[in-house]
Amino acid sequence: MDTMSKEKNSPGRDALHKVLAQAYKGKSFAVLGIKLPLIRELLPAIPLRDGFIDSLFLLEDGTYAVVEYASGCHKTDMAQYPNYIAKIMEKYDKGDGNFDLHLIIIYTGDVEKADPVFDCGCLTLRPKQVFLSRMDSGAVFDAIRQKIHSGIVLMDDDLMKLVVLPLSVPGPERKTQLFEKISSLAGEIPDETQRNFVLSAMALATEKFIDKE
Repeated sequence: MDTMSKEKNSPGRDALHKVLAQAYKGKSFAVLGIKLPLIRELLPAIPLRDGFIDSLFLLEDGTYAVVEYASGCHKTDMAQYPNYIAKIMEKYDKGDGNFDLHLIIIYTGDVEKADPVFDCGCLTLRPKQVFLSRMDSGAVFDAIRQKIHSGIVLMDDDLMKLVVLPLSVPGPERKTQLFEKISSLAGEIPDETQRNFVLSAMALATEKFIDKE
């Protein structure tokens, strides 16, 4: 899934995208409460002035979805999104009137609620919202750990939950602790493809919020 990274592109980022481009095919946002067609493709990162749009997806119905993780919900936080949308349209809108883009904002555990519509006067945003603060991180972690230790093959829903789970708690310290805990568990996933997907997607999703030093 996306973060808008504040770091320059790197071989490590390119490697993550290569892993994720294959692994995201056919997966769904349904586990996050978002009803959209399945993912057809994770598209290449689009450069911005101070980073990249990393999580842009082409869906099975030909529409696009950009996923942004956020720890704030004020108008100043929303001001960045029109620039993202303009960049995406510049690259992918063919001018035939059929371009359709979904904006998905996944709020970290620091945000419990946000206005569903952001009215900037000349522009109105109606993002699809996910509040990770509503996820029972302990129960999700225990259920997936039990599956792994019992030799039960993880489903796509389990994988998608693991990707965002480190962001479900408030505060950088708790996020870092949970990230390390989940990374250790993910390393025990027997299937190499699933293991690489979770570790790569989780690293990209948590890049802005987790101190890995």
